[in-house]
Order: sequence, then structure tokens, then C-alpha cells
Amino acid sequence: MIEDLEAENRASNELLKSALDNEPAYTDVAKEAKEILARRKRIKEEVLGQVGNEKVVEDIKANKEEISTLLEILSAELAEYYTKEKTDEIEDSSGQKRKFKVLVRLMPK
Repeated sequence: MIEDLEAENRASNELLKSALDNEPAYTDVAKEAKEILARRKRIKEEVLGQVGNEKVVEDIKANKEEISTLLEILSAELAEYYTKEKTDEIEDSSGQKRKFKVLVRLMPK
């Protein structure tokens, strides 16, 4: 049923996209928006490329990678804890009881 509904949504989205593409006012505004976004991107790159800002951008990127790694580790540890203890509550570092959610997703074909 899920795949059927997803296919139906894809077809409906294509119909809406076609209707928007056939509307001159929409296509004009969309073109203007695209140009403005491109200009915004160029200005942002210039600002972020300045000497003082490059270091901050690199630090943020490194922190995001570290956070991602730590979240993966935490998820694996919580899944293991849930399997062993059969509970969705755990005590945090300050001694407070915290609930966590176990999430399961079906991988794409």
C-alpha cells in the first residue's frame, strides 16, 4: 500500500509541476528567484572565504563530523542497552531519567 501511495503522489506531483511550468507568471518569478539565489550564494561564498571566516567554517565542519560520529555511537549503544535491559529509559550523566525512542526503518530496494 505504501508503494502504491508513493507512486500516486509522484504522479500527482508531476501534474502540479506541469501546471506550474505552464503558468507564465510563475515561471517568471521562479527565474527571478533563481537569479537572486545565485547572487546570494556568490556573496555568501565571498564572505565565508574571507581570512577570519575560513577558520570558523572549518571548525564548524569538524564539529559537525564529530557530532555525527558521536550520535552514531550513542544510537548503537542505546540500541544495545534496549536489547539487554528491555527498557526505553536510561539515567543521564546528571542522574536524571531520560527516555529514548527506538526507530526502525525499511531500507530502499
